[in-house]
Amino acid sequence: MAAGDNKKKVAELAALREKLNKAERRKDYAEVAEACLAIIALDAQVKSLNIMAFLYHKDLGIAYLKLLEFEKALASFRTAREGLIHYRATAKLKFPDDWLNELKVIDRLIHKTETVHLR
Repeated sequence: MAAGDNKKKVAELAALREKLNKAERRKDYAEVAEACLAIIALDAQVKSLNIMAFLYHKDLGIAYLKLLEFEKALASFRTAREGLIHYRATAKLKFPDDWLNELKVIDRLIHKTETVHLR
């Protein structure tokens, strides 16, 4: 990828993150989901940006929960969990317990979605 293309993609990512942050502050969960999906698609398109897509899958799952789309929320949480486990297994972490709290949060979200919303 050319340097100019990479700068455009970095700018696109920054704009999407800003859109996501504004939507979260406004509690516009449809727009949160849209921004998360766009960031996840950008990650699939441009791996050199090193986007931690699993974090956006978690945010996407939370947005789906708020939109009462429980199956989509559960799928997003499971994808986030798998991505985080893969990241912990393959990344060089300074501390081995890095990300364990985030993993616990995702596990709780999965459990809550399964037991409360999908009974």
